[in-house]
Amino acid sequence: MLIKRNRFPVKEIILYGILPSFLKLFIYKLKGYRIGKGVSIGFGSIILGKDVMIGDYSKIGFITIIRSETIKIGRYVRIGSFTLIDTEKIEIDDDARINEQVIIGGLRDHDSYIKIGKRTIIMEYSFINPTKPVVIGDDSGIGGHCLLFTHGSWLSQLDGFPVSFAPITLGRNVWLPWRVFILPGVSIGDNVVVGANSLITKSFPSNSLIAGSPAKIIRENYPPHLSEEGRATVLEGIFESFIKYIEYNKFIVVKKEFSEGFQLLIKRKNKEHHLVYFHSSFSKEIYFSKDNLLIIDYLGDEQKANEKIKCDMTINLRRKSRVGTSLIGEEFISFISRYGIRFNRID
Repeated sequence: MLIKRNRFPVKEIILYGILPSFLKLFIYKLKGYRIGKGVSIGFGSIILGKDVMIGDYSKIGFITIIRSETIKIGRYVRIGSFTLIDTEKIEIDDDARINEQVIIGGLRDHDSYIKIGKRTIIMEYSFINPTKPVVIGDDSGIGGHCLLFTHGSWLSQLDGFPVSFAPITLGRNVWLPWRVFILPGVSIGDNVVVGANSLITKSFPSNSLIAGSPAKIIRENYPPHLSEEGRATVLEGIFESFIKYIEYNKFIVVKKEFSEGFQLLIKRKNKEHHLVYFHSSFSKEIYFSKDNLLIIDYLGDEQKANEKIKCDMTINLRRKSRVGTSLIGEEFISFISRYGIRFNRID
């Protein structure tokens, strides 16, 4: 063979993988890797590339291999344990998450490429083959046991059997539940929901509900419009569930309502946390503890609101944006994500 490539870089795992994170990062920086603050790389994990950049506070679990000529990992990215990412070019944007035991690799070509958008998640046991480019847009979810293949070949094309090499593109806000299989050349638009166990053999437009084997459109103009009254009812239910969740975890919650919204005082032992919600513009003086979260549900400027009352963290539900950080804020962000609600960092 002219071209030799080890399936697993055993030598590098032995040389670097067993080192503690801080020492591994030091060596990688000496090699020219651009690594932000707060990055951690677990035991047994290695990163191999010529042009490598890792953003602030990104974390990689243990016994994970990331190998590529060009690697660009954004801020606050989470990559789980026992995961393999091996292709020509890798781009993973801010707040994306790849769970445990995910494999991204296969036949490599000059344009082999994987791009994962902001706040996108790939769940455990999925396999993505980026022999040709795979592009996944922001806020998309790839469920467990999903299979995305950009090449399909085994039997001889000279004998008339089909062979296919073509990219896969998923838009923004695409949801693949568990066990979805996507074939080469498929392009899916924005705001598309796919039924579980579906086989996708062709492209589909935005705003569709699709399912089946092979998949077909079940509903167009999807999702249905949610009225302001319906939205308010949904949001009220989410806040009620959050309070029950916090109380279940042994916190005391005191709720105080006022005309523009409400305030939650969350206590355990000697520590206090404040969550304040406004559904309209406010001029009210607010007392905050040391750890706090301001939630606004109107088209205001969250950065100015954050500065106005000097809070740690502000979320704008209308703009789907966030600024700052706090313990209660990150807890709420994590909780509300179970309802598919995610936020773009503007700081």
